[in-house]
Amino acid sequence: MLPTGLEREVKLKSYSEVKRRKGMFDEVLEAICHGASGSGVGKMLGVSASTVCEGWKARSKQLLDEFRGRDLSEIDVVAMMVDGVFPGKDSCVVVALAIDIHGHKHLLDFEEGSSESAEVVKGLFARLHARGLKAGTARRLLLVRDGSDAIAKAVRHFWPDAVQQECLVHVERGLCAKLSWKHQHEVVARMNRLRGVEGAEAGEEAFEGLLEFVRGKNLAAAESLESRKDGILSFHRLNVPATLNVTFLSTNHIENVMRNSRGMIGKVCRWNAKTDQLTRWMGVALLRAQEGFRRVRGHKELGALATALGRSGSAASSLRSSAAPPERPSAKEQNELASEIGFTYQMSIGQPAEILTI
Repeated sequence: MLPTGLEREVKLKSYSEVKRRKGMFDEVLEAICHGASGSGVGKMLGVSASTVCEGWKARSKQLLDEFRGRDLSEIDVVAMMVDGVFPGKDSCVVVALAIDIHGHKHLLDFEEGSSESAEVVKGLFARLHARGLKAGTARRLLLVRDGSDAIAKAVRHFWPDAVQQECLVHVERGLCAKLSWKHQHEVVARMNRLRGVEGAEAGEEAFEGLLEFVRGKNLAAAESLESRKDGILSFHRLNVPATLNVTFLSTNHIENVMRNSRGMIGKVCRWNAKTDQLTRWMGVALLRAQEGFRRVRGHKELGALATALGRSGSAASSLRSSAAPPERPSAKEQNELASEIGFTYQMSIGQPAEILTI
């Protein structure tokens, strides 16, 4: 009560400090995520380095719990992408990204290990199952991956009937690495044709044209390409609209996440395996990467993809973008059209082949 007899709220110093501390932790988080050092953040906020460390640990642990505490049971998963990132020489983090029936992307979870082995990937899938993910139940699961045998083995263990599609960008890089530079432009052109065609027949024709060209230049490359035929043509054999090709014929969506994550966790010089340091950093990095997500291209046609993957009944037909899809052009016409299409993920010849070839 004031001397005048009026009453007012009294701000407790302890309450103000708590409010300030919470705000300070957020400032610490933002500064460190943008590459500031601990000592630099301390000088900026006028606190000690130990206080900065305490703030980072507390806030990052809170965000990690938030990331792993989400309910995954309500996500109607149509497709999943799995890839790994190597923060250090002896550490690997495998990440799973899902695309739902409406075209929204969801970063599901991650698993740490020393390599991108089948056991690490199985551990990730087991974690997703424990959190309620229902992928591969209403329909087969479409899984897009690079050429990793470990991921393929783990997928077969959890979803034996999953449709596994290999990333065509990785295929293209591998072919260009084995061929002379003077043949690489033709490989890129034929790969673009394969990316643009629609349906199994046109896909087979484009693949055979690519294989014939490669066989005339390098036998080892041709044998490797032929052995991967089923994985390369898995998506074409679903006979879905070609507008979905740009989304599901490469792992670009998850590789963009990896690129953004490396930009943040790459600032750490040493990882302490005896603590949860890497786990907290990775959780924050994925949450920040998720902030810029948009719906995938061709999301209006995902109903047709769900139908091709095995969904039956009226629910599937109601998801189609049109009741009567247009007549599909012939394979020859598709090849001619594909040659005119430009793709945002087209590889340049000067691009180093070692970029995330895991």
